[in-house]
Amino acid sequence: MLASIKVIDEKCIGCGICWSVCPKAVLAGELRGVARVINGNACHACFSCQNNCPTNAIYVSPTSSRFP
Repeated sequence: MLASIKVIDEKCIGCGICWSVCPKAVLAGELRGVARVINGNACHACFSCQNNCPTNAIYVSPTSSRFP
């Protein structure tokens, strides 16, 4: 895992932007539902989901395991 990713349920509006912009299919959900991390190990900290979230409901944090 190259990053830790968290969705703040109370802020998520289920717009679908995060799972549509993620190049690794880390997130999933249903429109008007809450986004869920379904493949956290695939996250490579590109920050696409975090940077495109209109409600700041997603936090990506690179892990130290990325560097030897």
